Amino acid sequence: MSKTKKYLDFYIKSSLHVGLAVFSLVQLSFTQLNSYAFVVFFGTIVGYNFLKYSKWFEFKNVFDKKVKAILSVSLVASIVCVFLFYKQEYYIQIHLFIALLLVVLYPSFRKIGWIKPFFVAFVVTFITVYIPLMNHEEVIVISLQRFLLLSSVMIPFEILDSTTDSVALKTLPHWFGIQRTKQMGYVLVVLFCVVSFHALDCLYPCFIYALSSVVAIYFSSEKRSWYYTSFWVESLPIAWWFILILFQ
Repeated sequence: MSKTKKYLDFYIKSSLHVGLAVFSLVQLSFTQLNSYAFVVFFGTIVGYNFLKYSKWFEFKNVFDKKVKAILSVSLVASIVCVFLFYKQEYYIQIHLFIALLLVVLYPSFRKIGWIKPFFVAFVVTFITVYIPLMNHEEVIVISLQRFLLLSSVMIPFEILDSTTDSVALKTLPHWFGIQRTKQMGYVLVVLFCVVSFHALDCLYPCFIYALSSVVAIYFSSEKRSWYYTSFWVESLPIAWWFILILFQ
């Protein structure tokens, strides 16, 4: 294994990449950096690693080099997240606690296969839009935009996971097949465009967000590499953030 691939794998598996992706989604809601975005960044790393590795650590040697590295990243992220959490306003803390409860409930919703992508989209929308913009007069419209866009981006993950998910889970690809599931993704993108057009808010960036989502869905396949979703699709929010910066 080359050093580049080794570092890339660690970057993805330690949840640093998804943390940056969710951080970017927060920045789509803000016009400048702030401590809340970093709470979300470090909190995402801790949350994802907890969900991904809590059972894995039971069967692995905790002194294994890879395990220690991921544990170290999670520990540092936890400390920084708690420190920044206490710097937030009280009402932000309450809503972050609600978000934590939703994350803890994820394994239960995971068992209801078809609802999984929408639950994830809802939680991420709640964290990246509703909490930071709850006092904004258009928070509901913006939240709906984000929910539809994120739900569409979840489709490639559902398609890739369809080969490993139990049929008993009844995920969208199991219910409707790959092509119908892709069509559902396209419908979600169209609905996102309709809401964005109605809001008349940053239409050019929204068009690019929609187009990139359509491309991600179109090229998704149950035979795609793990890197397709875990790196490239999860890179979309980062690209969206940079696109928004260009249009500001």
